[in-house]
Amino acid sequence: MLAKMMRTPAMTQTVLELTDISKRFGEGEARVDALKDIDLHVDSGELVALIGPSGSGKSTLLSIAGALLTPTEGRALLDGVDITQSTAKDRTVLRLEKIGFIFQGSNLISYLTGREQLLFIADLVGLPGDEAAQRADRLLHALGMAKRAAHYPEELSGGERQRIAIARALMNDPRIILADEPTANLDSTRARQVVEMLANEVHEREKGGILVTHDERLTDLCDRVVRIADGLLARHDAAPTSAFPPA
Repeated sequence: MLAKMMRTPAMTQTVLELTDISKRFGEGEARVDALKDIDLHVDSGELVALIGPSGSGKSTLLSIAGALLTPTEGRALLDGVDITQSTAKDRTVLRLEKIGFIFQGSNLISYLTGREQLLFIADLVGLPGDEAAQRADRLLHALGMAKRAAHYPEELSGGERQRIAIARALMNDPRIILADEPTANLDSTRARQVVEMLANEVHEREKGGILVTHDERLTDLCDRVVRIADGLLARHDAAPTSAFPPA
């Protein structure tokens, strides 16, 4: 049974709180309402699956949650801090110290090896050398990348680059993990292993997490499923017990 079963209500606190969030792009006939009056909270120790068709607003919602975009209206709180009212400098520090981003593209630095990608983040957040090395090696091992850690991005497959990117996103020990289709370049077995790792990281270390995915077979690893369509949250579902048939 997953570690999430060990959680109790007394242990939880709200990590992310989005209230009346709307986001508009353009004006007049070119105006697009990407998000409309979104209310969403993510508690500590909770991994939320965000499901919806292309163009439904998933990535926009994730960008606002991660302080990359400012909403047109509404308020976003991360650990009680109103990131919609923060300065650009404060948002940059917040992203570095409290947010772990995993994008569909790996966005690795071309001249750094896999291991160096992780140590670069450790240096930015001021993690001591020995601790940084141990954490990097532990993450690389957990993602099956220990033997490929000395390779540069151009020497890695798409799936290997994505696993390095996932490890990099966890190096700063983020308060919340925001994953936008992190398994898109992985086979089904590796995809499930990666989401299991993210779920365990969230549950065991009491983080918050949002997983954007098209693969509903992975939602049984999440605590809640939130569906979005046309910029509106459609409904919240309990995660299924299992999306796979018995062996």
